[in-house]
Amino acid sequence: MRYTVYVLGIAVAAVLAIAATVQISQQQEHGSTHTSETIPMHPISHGGPTIVIHIASGDPKDARHMLSAEMGVRMAIAMQQQGKDVIVFLDSYGTMLAPRNPADSKLKALNEDLQQFAMQGGRVIVCPHCYQVLGNKAEDLTPGFEWAGPGKMSKVWSGNVIVIDY
Repeated sequence: MRYTVYVLGIAVAAVLAIAATVQISQQQEHGSTHTSETIPMHPISHGGPTIVIHIASGDPKDARHMLSAEMGVRMAIAMQQQGKDVIVFLDSYGTMLAPRNPADSKLKALNEDLQQFAMQGGRVIVCPHCYQVLGNKAEDLTPGFEWAGPGKMSKVWSGNVIVIDY
């Protein structure tokens, strides 16, 4: 009796495998196979997770900081171009990218990229405490960038979020 259950299970698996093989061969005959170009590989921002690019680096005197900041900005832009809902969250030294006229040329270039990102629908949220501790003035925040606050960040973190940290 117990072998009957195993034999039935094997028979059902064989039938399902044959059915799948027949379906695939029929699709190939009719030219309806899918390739990686026709199957969406990433969820669309409508209903997909929000991507938060957390940038805590931006000290222009530190090459590693600048590389991390640049990679974070590049990742945000790339994700946005793929149709993702993207937020850039700047805190710690990452807030050095937020003043409207950074003195350092590398920071200025990254700030300009973030302004483009924001104009195309991305959000740039800045920790006000970190920003001011590093010597920046509130009135110098780049237009279009937003201040972080407990309520705003709590709402961001409580959603369907993927965080990428730089």
